[in-house]
Amino acid sequence: MNIAFWSNVRHQSGVTSSVALLSVLWTELFVEEITVTSNHISNAGLVKRLYGGSAIEEKTAQKAYCYILGEPEYFRLLYGEKIRTTLWLNDNLRFIPMMGEEEGLFCTRGLKSVGKEMCGRTHLMIDTACGCDLCSQQILEDAEVTVVLFPQEKECIDSFFQSETILRENSFFILGNYREELPCRPSYLIKQYNIPKERIGVIPYNFGFEQAMREGSTIGYIAGNINCTKRNTAYRFIRYATKTVEDLRKYAINRRKAECGDCEKV
Repeated sequence: MNIAFWSNVRHQSGVTSSVALLSVLWTELFVEEITVTSNHISNAGLVKRLYGGSAIEEKTAQKAYCYILGEPEYFRLLYGEKIRTTLWLNDNLRFIPMMGEEEGLFCTRGLKSVGKEMCGRTHLMIDTACGCDLCSQQILEDAEVTVVLFPQEKECIDSFFQSETILRENSFFILGNYREELPCRPSYLIKQYNIPKERIGVIPYNFGFEQAMREGSTIGYIAGNINCTKRNTAYRFIRYATKTVEDLRKYAINRRKAECGDCEKV
């Protein structure tokens, strides 16, 4: 199943960090295989957030890495040709970079090659570039489930729902970098746009998680705190994120059942 993560707002909703967080939680909670990929170049992409952080960045800089080459070249420089196409991050989580012919753009044929390699054995989470370029449009159209992330601002949410987009009907929505002291809450989506609460998730802001992403220790941070007690500063963050990934998985399974009669149990 292809699950595309996307936002209509750049650098505010936490799309890449949400893919990193939810992919790790999914593998930890459900012991299912997840493949992650990205169709864009990011200065703080999935690689550094999940697997190496600033140390990888420094090592890459020493090899004269150029960001226009994108994450496939990033992997080649760091790990060599033999793992250019696949990098296992833990027992059930792997990264496969998209392959494209144009600089700065990963073509949709790259996504098809990823799907072919997966052979239906894993869920694919796609960190999709913000905006409506042809590559992102195709990914969103082909995805079985789309996840739209919003910053906690009514203006951004209103702009999305007032636009002409097919993503309004069947997407799963997440408020990213969520802070309870801000007025815009999931209830706004429910009351203003009639979105069922089962299709709304929340990922709170958490300083420890932010630090883990910077250090490239996201996997260890989540695994180490997944069963933490209420005394732990990560408790609220993990609780909300766990509820979000559980609801997203249920929604994805129900979408598959509705479209192709899949009998997979939740």
